Amino acid sequence: MNLYGIMEMDKKMNVGGRPKGRKKTSKIEVAIEPRIKQKFMELLAIEGMTASGQICNWIREYIKKHEEENTQ
Repeated sequence: MNLYGIMEMDKKMNVGGRPKGRKKTSKIEVAIEPRIKQKFMELLAIEGMTASGQICNWIREYIKKHEEENTQ
């Protein structure tokens, strides 16, 4: 124990951040009307999806579509 009565640990504790092995991610902020966001979130919850996952899929499809158009 240290002076404050707290047990000291031999190993460093993980205090948050990205888990080991996970890739670094970037964020995009989207500004939409509150009622639109609420409806979107409700529909996603019904379908068992997340906004982040759905938007990420849309972005990937958008990129794929444009890459295909540019290679033709």
